[in-house]
Amino acid sequence: MRAIVLVGALASAVFLFASASPAGAQAGDAQAGRAVYERKCALCHGEKGDGKGPGADLLDPRPRDFTTGIYKIRTTVNKTPTDRDLFDVITRGMPGTFMPAWDVLPEKDRWNLVAYLKAFAADKFKEAPKKQELPKEVASSPESIRRGKEMYEAIECNKCHGAEGRADGPSRPELKDEWGHPIRPANLTKRWTFRGGGGRAEIAMRLTTGVLGTPMPSFIDSVEKPDDIWHLANYLASLGPESPHYATLLTAEAVNGDIPADPVAEFWKRMAPQNIPLVGQVTIDPRNFNPSIDMVALRAAWNDKEVAFHVTWDDPTQSGADAAKKASPDVVSLQFPQKVAEGADRPYFLMGGDADAVYLLRWENGKGATEASANGPTRIVPLAGGEVTGQAAYANGQYRLVLKRPLVSKGPDRPTFQPAVFLPIAFQAWDGGAGETGAKMSLTSWYYLRLEEPQSSRRFVVPPVVAILTFAAMLLVVRVANRRA
Repeated sequence: MRAIVLVGALASAVFLFASASPAGAQAGDAQAGRAVYERKCALCHGEKGDGKGPGADLLDPRPRDFTTGIYKIRTTVNKTPTDRDLFDVITRGMPGTFMPAWDVLPEKDRWNLVAYLKAFAADKFKEAPKKQELPKEVASSPESIRRGKEMYEAIECNKCHGAEGRADGPSRPELKDEWGHPIRPANLTKRWTFRGGGGRAEIAMRLTTGVLGTPMPSFIDSVEKPDDIWHLANYLASLGPESPHYATLLTAEAVNGDIPADPVAEFWKRMAPQNIPLVGQVTIDPRNFNPSIDMVALRAAWNDKEVAFHVTWDDPTQSGADAAKKASPDVVSLQFPQKVAEGADRPYFLMGGDADAVYLLRWENGKGATEASANGPTRIVPLAGGEVTGQAAYANGQYRLVLKRPLVSKGPDRPTFQPAVFLPIAFQAWDGGAGETGAKMSLTSWYYLRLEEPQSSRRFVVPPVVAILTFAAMLLVVRVANRRA
């Protein structure tokens, strides 16, 4: 009996050890993995695994060529990734690329895929993976972040990623991957797009191992002390949130007094951004399968005379100004129905249609702000007598723009902005430096914007009055009770 108990305990210990193992790998069946690959992966990566699937030419960056055995994301000293590394990439996907998270697949299918992928470059996997150990962890603190910023500049991360991490460094135009394809540096302010994960430990691992096949090297021998890897990771984590926390309902704050037209005014910095994701326009030609601008941040305010929209978006190049005459201009537009219809009826989200025009507040670098109506992306007509004003600032890979317009419309082709009304709103953006113009754009479908009603001063008066009356009533009750006693 005692022997049976010991065997059971040993089995449990082995199971717990395997479950707690960082690798946690399972042996996959390559033949079973092939069937999954042909259904889910071959369209991009090709039947031979060479990255030349039917859809490959439309994708940027291009799909991985598995026959090289080179994998970007790994936790090893040598070039051989662990099975867990491959499993995690399949499970999480590769943000910023067309590789989605395949966590919808059963876990067994994902391990079978790992086995099949390794078969494309069996010779490369003959060398056993060697685990990369990180230096002792350093907690994030203001001191650590300051040190990390010093290292960011000392080892010249800014040459690729830019002074504030927005992928606008001077080396950006020259960057290519190991196969000669142009490659974009990561925008370090958007941690949710980090390949391999946006946590501090995951960032530290990328800094330590580098990213194979790209210009991103290992920095473990470039920093002054091993601890600097953690200081640098802490600094990078401080540049932006791990999640964008996208907005659903957009609001404009009611204010007293003037609304500043200066996009860098403190007024706008005190207001929380409302982040809105953009996607490439793929409905009509020319389609934009690789959009440059994937998010705008909206801040909005209104007073008794006008409404103002503060829009922020990242763009690594400023196009349309005198310095970049050859490129198409950078453009952003806010779209509204010309008239607010009752019910859920709205014009076609792609700049309206033949029967339903939309109203645009449009800003173009080098030309400024205009009002226009549109019956589609190729039928944009400027509106005469426009009252919109616009002021923009560009610095370190980011635009900040303020568009202002009177609340009351001048005619039937312009909407009137009213408080407490849910007004449909959509966004479009063009990165001229990336060749985006016409229908080749980033865009959203319809959202709703609500001008918040002014806060009444009663909210400051009523609670104290209620408290005083309640206290007085309590005293009265006590006094009556004492008299009866």
